[in-house]
Amino acid sequence: MLELAYSFPVGIDTQWQDVSAFNPLSAMAQSWLLDTGSLTERIESMADDFAVHVVGEGDVPLHANETNVLKGPAEDYRVREVFLHHNHTPWVFARSVIPQALVTSEFAGLGNQPLGKRLFNDARFSRGEFELCQVCMSSLFGAPSTLLWGRRSCFHFQNLELLVAEIFLPTSPIYEKAP
Repeated sequence: MLELAYSFPVGIDTQWQDVSAFNPLSAMAQSWLLDTGSLTERIESMADDFAVHVVGEGDVPLHANETNVLKGPAEDYRVREVFLHHNHTPWVFARSVIPQALVTSEFAGLGNQPLGKRLFNDARFSRGEFELCQVCMSSLFGAPSTLLWGRRSCFHFQNLELLVAEIFLPTSPIYEKAP
C-alpha cells in the first residue's frame, strides 16, 4: 500500500512544459499522458473498485504556473484536490482549479463524484492542449524521491477556463514496461 503524507492544499508547484520537450516518450507513458479521453473512465474500466478521495476543496492561493494560464483574478477560482483510487490504491493525484461560477452551477454538490464524469459527458466542455511535467514525489508528499509524470490541460466552457492537473503516482501503470 502506498503511504502518503499530505494536507490540503498539496499543490503542484512545478514547471509545466510543452509535450515536445519530453520527446520521445515511452509507449506506456505516451498512452497515459496523451490520452484525450477521460482518465476517470479509463481507471474505472480497469478496476473492480474505483473511488475518488477528496483531499480538500477551497479558496486557496494559486501557484504562479496556474495564474499564468488562467484568465481572470485568482480569487475567481476554487481549488479541488483528489486522489483517484484503483482497487483501494491511489493511482493519480489531481488538482483542479475551477471558476467559482462553475462551482455554484455545473459542479455544485460534486462531493466524491469524479469531475471527469461531468467534463466528458457534457459537450459544452472542450479540452485544450496538454502540458507535461516531471516532479519529485517528495516535493508533494514528503515521500521517497521518486520522479513522477504529470499532465495538465485547460477545459473551456463558454468564456470560462478550468485547469486540471494530474500526477501519476508510482502505483499507476504508466511506469510499467510495455510487453
